[in-house]
Amino acid sequence: MTPYSSLAYFVILAALVLALAGVSAGGRVTRHWITGGTVLMLVLQYAVPVNHDWEALQLECASLLAWGTMQTALLITVLRRPSFRGTARWSVPLGVLPLVIVKAGPAWVPGWSLGFDGISYVTFRVLDVLWCLSDGILTEVRVMDCLVFMFFFPTLSSGPIDRFRRFRDDWRRERSTAEFWSDVDAGIARIFQGLLYKFVIATLIDRHVLGHAGSVPGLPGALQYGFVWGLYLFFDFAGYSAFAVGAGRCFGIHVPGNFDAPFAATDIRDFWSRWHISLSTWFRDHIYMRFLMTARKRKWFARTGTASMAAAYLSFGTMGLWHGFSLNYITYGLYHATLLVTAENFTRWRHRHPGRFDTMWWRYTARLLTVLSVSFGFWIFSGHGWKEKAAGTPGFLSDRFTGNRHHKSSRTSE
Repeated sequence: MTPYSSLAYFVILAALVLALAGVSAGGRVTRHWITGGTVLMLVLQYAVPVNHDWEALQLECASLLAWGTMQTALLITVLRRPSFRGTARWSVPLGVLPLVIVKAGPAWVPGWSLGFDGISYVTFRVLDVLWCLSDGILTEVRVMDCLVFMFFFPTLSSGPIDRFRRFRDDWRRERSTAEFWSDVDAGIARIFQGLLYKFVIATLIDRHVLGHAGSVPGLPGALQYGFVWGLYLFFDFAGYSAFAVGAGRCFGIHVPGNFDAPFAATDIRDFWSRWHISLSTWFRDHIYMRFLMTARKRKWFARTGTASMAAAYLSFGTMGLWHGFSLNYITYGLYHATLLVTAENFTRWRHRHPGRFDTMWWRYTARLLTVLSVSFGFWIFSGHGWKEKAAGTPGFLSDRFTGNRHHKSSRTSE
């Protein structure tokens, strides 16, 4: 059963929330109910195959169990060490290895289908724990806390990417009846927002606009298709994120939002502070800043600007590979790194020439240039018009997020 894609899923989710309501009437809602609800929804999610494809479901379940066993063993090994310092040197590569195999497999083996829905998200959650342990930010961690964090059902298949410390605080907090109903009220509001975004606006764009976009030849056609496809992607993916945030809120987990009016961004840096926020901040904290601080400490570059540029290309290049090992994904990551580096250089130049750009005309021009740049990036990412189409396993964008009307018969590995 694919999460948030059928009436049956929402009915089961509503029944589970009503069961929690009964519990809240008799006292506080503890973390044990969150754990039980997560286990129940995971069983239901992996008990019903998509389009009756039992073979694909069995392979996905096997992949999930194998991944979970490996990561649990890795966490137990790390937690048994007297000191967590230095564990990132060996634990992080081991933690990311299954994801690399799943992502790179289609490029090496035709018909590769290992993996499970949401593998990218849960891998990033494990890495967050491992890095926090290595940095000394976390000094005491329970394996059960990590397991619930990894497999929390509302965010398993479509994110957002939560942080362990924030999640653990919510999970351990016991809610009173008043707090429970306040969370349910906020959660239902977000779920209805997701219904509007995903099943109304995104569907209308897909059926009536997307198929006609890109008919103009050349660069104007690419920008047109990229803009329309980006709008569809926003409402579709933001809808799924709203479902996850709303469902998580009903269980007392205040999952962070993923989007904040991205098409209103004033520059490319502002765009990445608004688009897929949980992903961009994860890469900023765990890759960009780590590389930048290490480069400065070890004096790898003579100039700070060069280190910042290298960090940007490393971060966005890795983000492109995370989506998949296809040319359009890799190009997309490098393209956005170039945009970011260009924006940083322009900002430095602008600071040396104050007053020239503090006008209303420039502010509107900056927004327009940002939308055009982002639209061209979406065209690259979509693979539309490319000789080499997006092959292999998608990243956080499965077919349901890419505007592909011919959905696969089974879940894709994310």
